[in-house]
Amino acid sequence: MNNRSKFSLLLLFVIATLLSSCGQSSGPSEAEGGGIFPTRAGVTWTYSLSVDTAGNNVFRPAGTSVQRVAGTRQLAGREATVVVSTTTPLVGAPSVDTAFYAYENNRNDQFIYLSSIQDLIGDIEGIRNITGFQAGWYPFIRTSGGVNSTYTILQNVQVNATAEGLGNITITARAEGKVEGMESLTINNRTYNTTRVVINNTVELRANVSGFPVAIPITVPLRVWVAQNVGIVRQENSAVRIAITNTTLPGTRQELQSITGN
Repeated sequence: MNNRSKFSLLLLFVIATLLSSCGQSSGPSEAEGGGIFPTRAGVTWTYSLSVDTAGNNVFRPAGTSVQRVAGTRQLAGREATVVVSTTTPLVGAPSVDTAFYAYENNRNDQFIYLSSIQDLIGDIEGIRNITGFQAGWYPFIRTSGGVNSTYTILQNVQVNATAEGLGNITITARAEGKVEGMESLTINNRTYNTTRVVINNTVELRANVSGFPVAIPITVPLRVWVAQNVGIVRQENSAVRIAITNTTLPGTRQELQSITGN
């Protein structure tokens, strides 16, 4: 594989795993005191997962995700809600992920704790010596500002690393959110009055390919629909065509099928 192909494949992995990380975020469900993201332990959501591999906005079943509030703990100055997710694909083995969330403004704003850049881009084969990421709490879904309000999630977060076959590389991640509006959404024979938020994720990977500096940014909007006392009802990102790899990054959709323990 030549350097250009390695660079293209690496960028594809970075984008895919960034979206995977964001896609796993979900808010706890119905519980005491109202708000979008209550925090009762034991609440469990079951989501259907589907993918659009062709980029034609046709989503096909891909598996399920079961997410459960396991409890709370103190983390970096906040009370963190611990959410354990088990994702079961139609093909392959299940995977388990643990995430930490905190809330503000009567649990209408959700923060996520990121301890390393791997929380964003995952463990990528061939990437070593990753440095420069600041662990901490980052806003993910903020609805308290109302329709048309905007907020910054990541502002040019940059890390340095070495990549097999490429040498030194730089990865920059940016993410901004906006409350787009209100929408009535019917899923699995249940209608929700939702707030729709769009999160624009941009990843840029810089490297020298055959002696020339190359920087390729890709922006993928992730839309999230949240309902009062339920949390995330649907989240979706469209497929993205990456010309340099002649590859389509699949679109993904997650929809709530059931909620228990609330």
